[in-house]
Amino acid sequence: MPSKAPVSLVVGAGPAGILSAVYLARRGHEVHLFDRRPSPLVCDASDHRAFFVMLQPRGAAALEGAGFALRPDGGLQQVSAIAMTLGRRGPQAIPFKQPRLMGPRHAFVRQMVEQAEAMQLPNLHFHFETAFEAVDLAAQTATLRAGSTPCDSSSSGEEADGGSSISFSYDLLVAADGGWSRVRRAAEAQTSELQVTVEQVEGRYKVFRHLPASPAMPFTAAGGSSSNGSNGTDAGSKASKEGSSAAVQLQMLRPTGAGSSSGPAVMFLAPEAGSASGAVCGMLALTGEAAWEGLQTTEECQAFLARQFPSLPAEWLPEIASQLEAAPLAVAGMRVHASQLHGPSLVCIGDAAHGVTPRTGNGMNAALEDAVILDQLLEAAGEDLASVPAAFTAKRLPDARALLWLDGTAAERNGTSRWGRLHPLALGSGASMIYRSLLSKATGGWVRPHAQIAMNDLAMPYREVQAQVCRDNLLLGTLGLPAAAPIAVLAAVAAGADRLRC
Repeated sequence: MPSKAPVSLVVGAGPAGILSAVYLARRGHEVHLFDRRPSPLVCDASDHRAFFVMLQPRGAAALEGAGFALRPDGGLQQVSAIAMTLGRRGPQAIPFKQPRLMGPRHAFVRQMVEQAEAMQLPNLHFHFETAFEAVDLAAQTATLRAGSTPCDSSSSGEEADGGSSISFSYDLLVAADGGWSRVRRAAEAQTSELQVTVEQVEGRYKVFRHLPASPAMPFTAAGGSSSNGSNGTDAGSKASKEGSSAAVQLQMLRPTGAGSSSGPAVMFLAPEAGSASGAVCGMLALTGEAAWEGLQTTEECQAFLARQFPSLPAEWLPEIASQLEAAPLAVAGMRVHASQLHGPSLVCIGDAAHGVTPRTGNGMNAALEDAVILDQLLEAAGEDLASVPAAFTAKRLPDARALLWLDGTAAERNGTSRWGRLHPLALGSGASMIYRSLLSKATGGWVRPHAQIAMNDLAMPYREVQAQVCRDNLLLGTLGLPAAAPIAVLAAVAAGADRLRC
């Protein structure tokens, strides 16, 4: 008689949960995928926190491996470059080798559910509006409750209304239910080796939408560069029609409108996907709730914007300020530090395993990569399913810790901490960018590019990215100090001059 198919339960129908469920089903498991929210096909789960995330090559490869082919539609759009503007300086475009999909998380989820259902896998079962309640790791039994949950309930969880409890026996349980994972917290109480610390970050942001296209703030898809503003409206319309745009980042080193202790401000702008008029949406992020205390009225918000972001079109300021006054404050993610990524017959993936902030642009992409690694380990294990959870920790934990380190030091390396580009890590990163660019060209690509490029364009493992950053800083701080000193001085002068201009 043929052996019975293993039963796998996946809790959390976000990108990582859906992808892992499809991989498991393709491997012959009887898969049950649960989420306490309604299906995204019948309920728009977007809310005031919704903003865009970008699909990097590592995430795209993970999706393609399971048969997904996401498209620029339904809230997703292609991006060919990021154009960054600092103070009064004009935009500097950083083009991508290949366009990337960008959009709010719920738009990715909606397309993934559509395509997963279209695969018609008979052993993949969706259970929306079904919330996790408890798990008995020793008995390998999970209890869930079916019921109605609001579309916009937060990740920390609103209880489902009504419904009855359902018990499932399983061979493998996958926790993909976010940074505040209920599955992981239940497992912590039963597994002493699994210890997790959730680090709340200081970043707080607000979202604004529906700004009219402006010639002063163009979004040009072709080549990833920004024009001089003469064709901004046409560019914005073209971007929205073709589903392609360049996201513009406006950032300053140290805002003064919310007080000297408020830290850096960062603003992201992009065309609204699907807007025929080229309307623009955006996000303003400040460090900590205290930074927003001086921005309680429309007048205060407008004065702050005019002072700190002089390149914004003047006609946008009243509308952005009005929306900022009314919008609720959202938290810019969290960092989840876990001692291991598994328990008995349990694997934690995505934010449940190694939640990070948006600073590196790798949260969703790392989560998607988790699903691929889990699939590879299942293939290697054969029928020895019990060995997979521990193997997942052994394989993935070094990269998870490296990603958390990269995320935790991103502000310093990118020059957006309180020290700005005067921070030693920012100076080292700038010098490394120049050195590696020159050496890569001189050696025909033998020398790897800068860590940020290697991480996002080449999908370099996070532990190797961290090692490269540390090596570069060590070399530039010792052997390369004489050569790096002029670059560091120039960077410091530029940083100070830009501070004065701002």
